[in-house]
Amino acid sequence: MKINKEFYSIALVLTTLIFVFLISSVASAAQVTRIGNGSDPAIYGNKVVWTSGGVIHLYDLTSKTGTTVSSSAASHPAIYDNIVVWHDESSGMPRLTVYDIKTTGRSYITKDVDSRSIPAIYDNRIVWSANCNESTHNPSVYMRDISNSTQTWIAEGEGYSSDIYGTKIVYSAEGRSMRDIFLYDITTKKTITVSPYSGSIQIPHMYGNKVIWVDNYIGSGYIDMYDIVTKKATQVTSGHTVNTLNGYEGLQTGCDTGAHFDINGDKIVYSKSGDNQFGYAGVYVYDIPSAKSTPVYIYPKETYTTPDIYNDTIVWGIDSSYGGVDTGIYICDLSVTNTLPPVAEFTANRTYGAAPLVVLFTDTSTGGVPTSWIWDFGDWTYSKHAMNATYTFTKPGNYTVSLTAGNDAGSNKVVKPNYIVVTNPFIVANFSSNVTHGYPPLSIQFTDLSQNATGWNWDFGDGSNSTQRNPVHEYADSGIYSVNLTATNENGTDSKLTTITVMQLVGIGPYAYIANSGDNSVSVIDTATSKVTAMIPVESQLGGVAVTQDGKKVYVTNYYNISVIDATKNKVTATIPVGNYPCGVAVSPDGKRIYVPNPVFGNPSNNTILIINTATNEVEATVLVGAFPFGVAVTLDGKKVYVTNLHDKTVSVIDTSTNTVIATIPVGDYPRGVAISPDGKRVYVTNSGSSSVSIINTDANTVTATVPVGNWPKSIAVTPDGKKVYVANYGSISTPDDTVSVIDTATNMVTATVHVGSYPSGVAVTPDGSKVYVANQRSDNVSIIDTATNKVTATMNVGRSPSSFGQFIGSLQA
Repeated sequence: MKINKEFYSIALVLTTLIFVFLISSVASAAQVTRIGNGSDPAIYGNKVVWTSGGVIHLYDLTSKTGTTVSSSAASHPAIYDNIVVWHDESSGMPRLTVYDIKTTGRSYITKDVDSRSIPAIYDNRIVWSANCNESTHNPSVYMRDISNSTQTWIAEGEGYSSDIYGTKIVYSAEGRSMRDIFLYDITTKKTITVSPYSGSIQIPHMYGNKVIWVDNYIGSGYIDMYDIVTKKATQVTSGHTVNTLNGYEGLQTGCDTGAHFDINGDKIVYSKSGDNQFGYAGVYVYDIPSAKSTPVYIYPKETYTTPDIYNDTIVWGIDSSYGGVDTGIYICDLSVTNTLPPVAEFTANRTYGAAPLVVLFTDTSTGGVPTSWIWDFGDWTYSKHAMNATYTFTKPGNYTVSLTAGNDAGSNKVVKPNYIVVTNPFIVANFSSNVTHGYPPLSIQFTDLSQNATGWNWDFGDGSNSTQRNPVHEYADSGIYSVNLTATNENGTDSKLTTITVMQLVGIGPYAYIANSGDNSVSVIDTATSKVTAMIPVESQLGGVAVTQDGKKVYVTNYYNISVIDATKNKVTATIPVGNYPCGVAVSPDGKRIYVPNPVFGNPSNNTILIINTATNEVEATVLVGAFPFGVAVTLDGKKVYVTNLHDKTVSVIDTSTNTVIATIPVGDYPRGVAISPDGKRVYVTNSGSSSVSIINTDANTVTATVPVGNWPKSIAVTPDGKKVYVANYGSISTPDDTVSVIDTATNMVTATVHVGSYPSGVAVTPDGSKVYVANQRSDNVSIIDTATNKVTATMNVGRSPSSFGQFIGSLQA
């Protein structure tokens, strides 16, 4: 069917204007009163019931007095005459509590009740659902006659949304194609289908001969009504008109009525959560004879209310499952008009903080309940028609905030001078340096990159300090120095740490130590000349290698022990007994401790990290970790140790001050290699089984990215500037890889793949970051990669089956 677009647009504008007028005039006509705090309100006669913190509250509309019923886990109450029934889990098991208001006596329904059982009541009969059928996705509907304690199974249906009126029970269930509404006659025990069509229809309610339900096929649903006598269907809220209030066509306007509505007499109450040409969000009443909806109370959009009705009295609260900030229980008597103006008042969830400061303002006005609000945030910005307002203050300053609240009886304004104080934003410390390594005397320009800093305190790691913003510092002696910047402003401090390597002038080096598992030797390579300068005999089954930062000691794992090499003499000076087949090994930055995995075959509950004192070569502590610990690395500040657990797909984080595991982080399949960024903020883990690298954020101890790499990655190393990660892809027997993946840490993407020798097992970066050494286990050689071009510039032969799992290149030469 064709529509005249010009005529259609004019009609929509007129509809919008007419409805805005209705909101301003009709919505404030009835008397609205706040009677308490809580959720799930229901009404019958002059009694209102709701819950707050699991406690049942009763309110008498005639005497205007409230009482509580002792309870601790009550929810979803229903009321008929003097009987209240609710879902109750105070005993630890779900049940329904039946409470007599007059006698204060209570009884319990425990049979066929589960955590989703929500009761409805009429006269002496209660209906609910439980025991979901997994094949049909329908729970069963049950009825209990509390006058004689008779309990009856009614049908399979979506009973949490069932209702009862007289001798009729309505419920939804899987029907013709999706869901249908069914009516069960208690007297005749016959069931009929009352929905004229099938769809995503559910949550039926009934009064007299009329049944209503919601269709959730689109959005949050629209409401339909069906007369079981005349068999006439009526759309209470439209499901076929687009939203044009905000200047665009999108979801259908009726699809925002949610799951909370009810029918009593000739009125239907429902909640709207959106704004469109049919009205703003709020509580609405639909008059069945005139087929017209009228707003009762207007809320900000995305507010989900829970209205119920009896005669001319409507009661509602805010649906707590949507995180509503208003916890009030409100009633509206449609036959009484407002006589009191409001007394404006409000609160804020915060009044002080750094920009951008997000503040939630909540209306707490007393007197007559407001139906209109105007907020002034003190910076020429206003908000209208919002009971509660969220505003972002983007600039520092003191802001005077006011609220004008009004209703039909009048308006009132409250002004709070300098109520919101916004300070400069929080600080983020950061800096760079023109170089990160070199020979003494090494002069370095440090450049502050901090955000919002007003003060700077530099610790250069050699006993010198500076308060300049961009200082120049000269290092006279060789060593590895931790440089720390502490930036400050009025909101606090933040720090950034990095390392500077000052290399020795004497000798050549540094050296790479290649563990040759095939001939029980260690090849010593001078990285300055790329020549083998020594071969050191060691024990059998070589694997992991770790070099102290001063380059004077090398630790090599063997089948049952650790070989300790004096790098100044290229000689094994001690062996340290450890567990069976240690794989990785790592040394603390100060050289005082080494950390060795001790996998115990057949007993995964006894896998540990051995902590060895390098002065005595004795195990001084053990830390229980995951199944089959494999790789290990220590942060540059020596405060944390990261351990890959091969068989349970995790990484254990050890606090070295207490020698305890403070976190266990899930990663990929068969994690092996581990390396830490120079600033200590990221940990990189190779997952051999899933051919990937997990990137761990050390502040949150969670994996923030997973990067696909080559087949069966084993070893991993990070360049000294933290900008690149090199991954040795070992491959498998059936699928060799023979490559090294290069990851750009800024994008977490592989930017190059370098072909090396057969079965690359170990990878390490030289201290100046210019070269990467790769130990190729099956080709008995070492590939040398130029980090500037990511190309192999040399290949040198070493011993048989070189592995060198770990950081096998020292930071300084011995």
